[in-house]
Amino acid sequence: MPAVVPRSVLYLALPVLLFAAWAGGELDQRGILLPLVAVLWLGQLAADRGYRRASRWLLIPVGLATLAIAATYLLAENWLSVAALQHWLDRLPGYWPLFSARPPVLAVCVVFGLTLNVLLLSRLGLGSPMLLLLAALCLSWLTLRSLTPTPLNASSRVGEPLAVVTALWLLWLSQTLALLPVLRRYWQRILPPLTVGGLIALLAMISWHEQRESDNQRLYRLTVSDGDNIATLLASETAAHLKAMRRFTSFWNMLGHTPSRAEWEQQAKRYHDDFGYFRNIAYIDPQGTVIRVYPLRGNRSVLGINLYASGSPAQAALDRPLVYGIEGQTGIVDFLQGGRGVISYLPVRDTIDGTIRGAVGMVVSVDRLLNTLLAQSDNQNRAVTLSGNGQIYFHYGPLGSLADWHYQKMVALGTDETMLSVQPTLEWLLIQRERLPEVTLIFGLLLAYLLHMVLYIYRRLAQQHQLASQANDSLREEMDKRERLQREIEWLARHDELTQLPNRRQLLRWIDARQMQLPMALMICDIDHFKSVNDHFGHPEGDRYLKTLADRCRVPVEQAGGLFARYGGEEFVACLPTCSREQALAVAEALRKTVQESGLILFSGEPVTLSIGVSVTESPPLERDRLFQAADEALYRAKQRGRNRIVEANAHEK
Repeated sequence: MPAVVPRSVLYLALPVLLFAAWAGGELDQRGILLPLVAVLWLGQLAADRGYRRASRWLLIPVGLATLAIAATYLLAENWLSVAALQHWLDRLPGYWPLFSARPPVLAVCVVFGLTLNVLLLSRLGLGSPMLLLLAALCLSWLTLRSLTPTPLNASSRVGEPLAVVTALWLLWLSQTLALLPVLRRYWQRILPPLTVGGLIALLAMISWHEQRESDNQRLYRLTVSDGDNIATLLASETAAHLKAMRRFTSFWNMLGHTPSRAEWEQQAKRYHDDFGYFRNIAYIDPQGTVIRVYPLRGNRSVLGINLYASGSPAQAALDRPLVYGIEGQTGIVDFLQGGRGVISYLPVRDTIDGTIRGAVGMVVSVDRLLNTLLAQSDNQNRAVTLSGNGQIYFHYGPLGSLADWHYQKMVALGTDETMLSVQPTLEWLLIQRERLPEVTLIFGLLLAYLLHMVLYIYRRLAQQHQLASQANDSLREEMDKRERLQREIEWLARHDELTQLPNRRQLLRWIDARQMQLPMALMICDIDHFKSVNDHFGHPEGDRYLKTLADRCRVPVEQAGGLFARYGGEEFVACLPTCSREQALAVAEALRKTVQESGLILFSGEPVTLSIGVSVTESPPLERDRLFQAADEALYRAKQRGRNRIVEANAHEK
């Protein structure tokens, strides 16, 4: 292949790289990967132009950089922490989050493989085909990840911008096209080691994928467990403060009168201190007026307000204790004094006659409740959100640098069903993710390369050792092959390839060799209406008819000592030396019956039949052309007289 083709492909990668650098958007893997690919392009161009030293000065730093990036995937957290890596990235100008700035491990493997191949000068003996195959496998997987949506519960970046992927493909294609002439020449030597190495690499990639998916599920289960724990704490805390408030209400039931301010503050303070997320605890008279509230600070504005007259959204819940004497509860509502939460109302009854004397209102702040619960958790590397009715009620944790996925669970707050969402941070994912999948991938690819080299060197030594004996064997095989080919050519020159019968040339030679074996009978046989078979059933079916009839008709002719040959199209010729007229007519009749009883049918449903013209020469000299002409004229008369019959050349019809 001319050198201009791989060089043109290499030049084509330049505008793709420029487009990738020009494309806007937030910082992603291009920040680190694109400069590496650009330097790789320059190094490959220098090698293509013959500047080997300049190429090495460019490519060796690229190889070392890719090895350093690969090491960040392999080293354990206690050896090289995520915080330390992020600290180094923070020293660079701009914003470089490790999660998005670090290229995927597949992209790192592709860049390293292409770099190493150029440094090794694309030599077969140094494993260049295996490096290109490994790069192609990794690049194919990377392309698939880049074109498809990000997998659920992903713990790292898995795709690349399509412009960068395209540039890598062009670099790979340029190197492959440059190596293609050598591959074509030595493919038999390369293919077995390449196949074994490719299978091992593929198994390593599949194992890496399965392990990574399993680890992603593990991280998701940790997030699920965290969310379930929060939901459980929320439910148990809600049940606990409701139980406490029932005890608080039972005290006022036994008191028997409306509590004074001092009495109310003395009792409510204890419960308010125990449950720090209470916004206030209020006493409401039977008309819906707030007459007592604790604490007064921040809640003085609600004292003396009639909840029915104020348009409070809690009116329906207030009716339950004041009208029906049962507990009432709101969903998440906006408080009159500001804030948002859930209000529970418990009826206060006279213990003697059961008269409703008022209600105790317990106002729980959603923000305080969830902040109290989440402060008890050790894991602060996640964002917790509570939402419902198209709005967000609560958010805890960071607002940015969060994973693309989250765990959601429905939880009840008062009468509302709200959605609790837990979303881990990217830093937590990087810290918690296992290193084993990447260890499996990188060392699996390394094993594939080394095994390819061992097999390649072994096969090369074995081939050199057997070179002399193989030369003799190949010469002997070549001679045998030519002899077989010559026999096949000679056979094809004398026979019809479809029916395996002697052809016209062989028939004429056979007749000329038997000039003195008189009387000689010649029969020209034509299949009736054969054109309709091809027209209606198709030529493949017509060929099957010809082969079937040839196999059946040659039997009676050869038993009589004659030769049955294909003359052309649907015409066959039977030649019988030393055959009398009566014997010839008997053989002809046998042929006609054989065809009629062959089971082959026409499109009309009628059986396939045969028309035969018979010519017999009894005395010398044997004039071959006249013999054929007489039989052909007899065949013509057989066709005219209705087909499926035998006509002799002397016009006697059988």
